[in-house]
Amino acid sequence: MTEKRKIELRVDLQCGTCGALTHTADGEPRFCSCCGAGYGRYCMICHKKAPMFFEEYWPGEDECVRTYSPAKRCPTCNAGLEVESRGTQKNDSPYEH
Repeated sequence: MTEKRKIELRVDLQCGTCGALTHTADGEPRFCSCCGAGYGRYCMICHKKAPMFFEEYWPGEDECVRTYSPAKRCPTCNAGLEVESRGTQKNDSPYEH
């Protein structure tokens, strides 16, 4: 019989607004500790919660680092889910210059 290897999993959350990384030890925080933005994103078009996506990095054979980030687009209707940070305005309109 083969022995089962124990894999150490570390989970990090990356803020979609400011890009700060939060290392999760016990429980999953709901808000970024750096800027206060929420990790949960909801679509204003179809009113569904967009799940977070993750990337994996394997620094060793028995170690996995998984970084979760909030979705930027709704997986159901493809609407943008961008959140503006506090105190800044998005000025990307071609009509306002």
